[in-house]
Amino acid sequence: MNAAEELNQGLLFSDGTHGTHGTASNAGASSCSTEEMAHGTHGTNTVPAAHHPEIERPTFRTYDHPAKTLAGTYAPGVWWHGVKEEKGKAVNYDKRICSPLHVEAVTACEGADFGRLLRFRNTLGDWREWAMPMHLLKGSGEDLRGELLNMGVEIDPDAFKLLNRFIQGQHPKRHVIAATATGWHSPTLFIMPRENIGNGDAIYQSEAANLDDFRQAGTLEGWQTEIGARCEGNPLLMLAVCASLAGPLLYHLQRQGGGFHIVGDSSTGKSSAIQAAASVWGHGEQFKRTWRATGNGLEGIAAQRNDTLLALDEIGEADPREIGAVVYAMANGTGKARASRNGGARPTKRWRVVLFSSGELGLSAHMAEGGKRSRAGQEIRLMDIPARRTHGAWDHLHGLPGGREFSDAIQRTSVTHYGQAGPAFIRALLASGEVDDLPAVLASLCAKYPSGSGQESRAAERFALLGMAGELAIEWGLLPVPAGAAHAAMLELFSVWSGNRGQGQGEDATICASLCEFITRHGDALFSGLSAAAVVRDRAGWWRDEDNRRVWMFTAEGLRRAVPGFDLVRITTALDAAGWITERNTGLYSKRVRVDGFTPRLYHLAPTEV
Repeated sequence: MNAAEELNQGLLFSDGTHGTHGTASNAGASSCSTEEMAHGTHGTNTVPAAHHPEIERPTFRTYDHPAKTLAGTYAPGVWWHGVKEEKGKAVNYDKRICSPLHVEAVTACEGADFGRLLRFRNTLGDWREWAMPMHLLKGSGEDLRGELLNMGVEIDPDAFKLLNRFIQGQHPKRHVIAATATGWHSPTLFIMPRENIGNGDAIYQSEAANLDDFRQAGTLEGWQTEIGARCEGNPLLMLAVCASLAGPLLYHLQRQGGGFHIVGDSSTGKSSAIQAAASVWGHGEQFKRTWRATGNGLEGIAAQRNDTLLALDEIGEADPREIGAVVYAMANGTGKARASRNGGARPTKRWRVVLFSSGELGLSAHMAEGGKRSRAGQEIRLMDIPARRTHGAWDHLHGLPGGREFSDAIQRTSVTHYGQAGPAFIRALLASGEVDDLPAVLASLCAKYPSGSGQESRAAERFALLGMAGELAIEWGLLPVPAGAAHAAMLELFSVWSGNRGQGQGEDATICASLCEFITRHGDALFSGLSAAAVVRDRAGWWRDEDNRRVWMFTAEGLRRAVPGFDLVRITTALDAAGWITERNTGLYSKRVRVDGFTPRLYHLAPTEV
């Protein structure tokens, strides 16, 4: 009997010289194999047993259906046909290792991250595929067996060594590129756990086969009607959708990530906006995460969301003492450097994501609860956007009676029509041929945002990026709103953000505010008049009235106490820029003053806000 006749009878085997070769697909959805379709069966053992000549032992074989050989009849599965010695004679024996499983291809990426593409049938009779990292076979292979058992592979508890030998002993001729992260693997290939978009033979490879939140349900048309069309007249909903669509553009623009934080009272629609953003890529409730996680845990989630969206709800659940460092890490796209057991450096996780967050407190207010002061770099990487609109977070209700009903409608749609818009945006981007034009388009949009400092320019670029993503989606028919609506919404929100933040560099405003607060709280206790002979404990300086104003003369140590977290050079530079330094010696920010028989250098300051 030749191989074609064996295949027609429903027998597949793997013994080193014979093997099965399928097409690589990382679509995690169950599917019926070609052999089953040929027999008209799915998940049953009703096909007649296949016949096969004598087995050349020792060997592994995989039977997809009951098989008859000269040695006996075998149930579907992976078998070890071995030989052992009993009483000085060679005796054949057979051991079933697991349910049907095939090694379809060798996977690797640039000489590392080797693995195997496995195709197997689960307990329900459905065929699935998984690109398995080879390091799961270390030791006894418990991690591998745990994943296979979780996916429905039935494994003989006494045959784990044989399972390891079987998988490692298979060397298919087909080689597939292993992608260890979602997102862009090349300028023309975008990889997701369940599908590849674009051109290239690669597959998503992960230690946990079921960690896939990029799921789909409903239709793109349903999402467009219930969420996409309602972005018109609702800047915060437009912000949510555009933030989700902007993630794939970061790779082509060579930009780091960053994010937006919706701030507002409870039950205003903030979480609904988060779910609307999440529905672009997956189930609205399951794709989002909360801030209640360790920094290490958020690194893992960000890596799984690479080139898409990291949606985090309820910033109040985060540790206020650690969130500043987490914001830096999420926006910069680099995880912690960690040492291996032998002291070497482990591979560092990397990602590019747009972060979209919500909470009742802004970032700086939440950090203050933990005794931390936010820095301008953190506030630029996660920008606070107030959710104070006409109806909570919304302006235009599109015929619904109230803000609550609008939020409910968004939430329902996010769990019924989801996971369609993001992949459709990738396909349209690749088909448009406009990838090389993106940097120039972004630069032209940035010019339309008024910005007075480097930090504001960075913020403007991120708003412009979202506006560009939205306008591309409108152009390609994915976002059913008038052209220009996304750009107009981002300009409005940028104006709101910059108005709340104030003018100039963020650190300058923080320094000036800290100084004024210190004088207000401690002016009477830590200062005295320059001409008065007074004993002041923990003195920060002196004061002197002149020209209808009070000049506060700080010691260097007092100035550092007044503005913690900044060095003296940075403090004095900000105060000079604000025009608060009234007197100084040449080339310095301070001036010597005679006090009680000595002449210390003091910083003469006249804050305009005290």
